[in-house]
Amino acid sequence: MKPVSTATEGALREALTRLVSGNTFRLDGRLTVADLAREAGVSRATANRAPAILAELREAAAAAKLSQLEGPRPPQVDVERERRDRENLVAQHVQVRALLQRADENRRSKVARLRLVGDAG
Repeated sequence: MKPVSTATEGALREALTRLVSGNTFRLDGRLTVADLAREAGVSRATANRAPAILAELREAAAAAKLSQLEGPRPPQVDVERERRDRENLVAQHVQVRALLQRADENRRSKVARLRLVGDAG
C-alpha cells in the first residue's frame, strides 16, 4: 500500500482538526472516514491509506461517544421513566385495593358465620 503524500497527510490532519472542533466547511461534523475524506478533499481510498490519522479519528470518535454517554440524558428519557413509575404506582394501588376488598369479604363472611352460630345456639 502506497503511503499518502505529505500534502495529503497535512490536508487530512487539518480536516481532522476541523471535524473534531466542529468547524467543518462541507459537512455536518460526523467523525467518519468518509466525512474526513470529503472535508480534506480526497477520496476515501486515499484517506484509508493514512493509518495514523485514521487511528486519531477513531480515538476522537470514541472520546466523543463516551462524552455523549456521560452527558445529561435527554428529557425524553426522564419523561418515559416518570410515565413508567406512574403506571407501576397505579398497578400497585389496584393490587392493594383488590387485596383489601378480598380481606373485607373474608371478614364479612366470618362475621356472618359467627352470627349463624350465635343464632343457632
